[in-house]
Amino acid sequence: MRPVSARRKNRPLRPLTRSAQPGGPRSFLCVDLRGVENHWNQKPVDELRSMSRGSRLGALLTTLDLDPRHPLGKNAQRLSIGRAFALFDALCEELADAVLFDVPEVAWRPLLGILAPTDSAESPYPKELQAAASDDSEEGLVLLLDGRLAAEAASVSLGPSALPSSPGLDPLLWSDLRLAILPMLESVRDKNRSLLTEL
Repeated sequence: MRPVSARRKNRPLRPLTRSAQPGGPRSFLCVDLRGVENHWNQKPVDELRSMSRGSRLGALLTTLDLDPRHPLGKNAQRLSIGRAFALFDALCEELADAVLFDVPEVAWRPLLGILAPTDSAESPYPKELQAAASDDSEEGLVLLLDGRLAAEAASVSLGPSALPSSPGLDPLLWSDLRLAILPMLESVRDKNRSLLTEL
């Protein structure tokens, strides 16, 4: 059973039925979730616009009619729930310590089995967004790992000799993926970061 961090116990769990998940590439983000939540609830949109020029968040902020004096959390109350989730996703990407884009399905499926062995993951979204959503179909991210013990367990499972038996998985691709994910797990363990992925 995966250890659960005490500061995240109040987050709802989302099922990860791997066979039902659509195929295609997935991205993994190593994020300071507390920092993201602080930016969401406190940083005025005007400041976020100036710091995110040229990024996905910057593009979203220029297309939406938001009050520049208020933070995203307050502005999100006037947006459709899908737009609000997209803004939070873009903010996570903007503030991520590391991002691993476009991991192919043949590699992310076995990786998900190692990072989330319980077939469930927590929702990283603020409570007000979760409450406004009629279901979790609008959510694009899940919190896979949070906390020292979970990161250590995942690091051990990703040892150099561990090659999952997944049809079509190239050992060199798996090796590259391991080398990219392990520093993220170190950040989760040592810097209180969270590992997110998109669904």
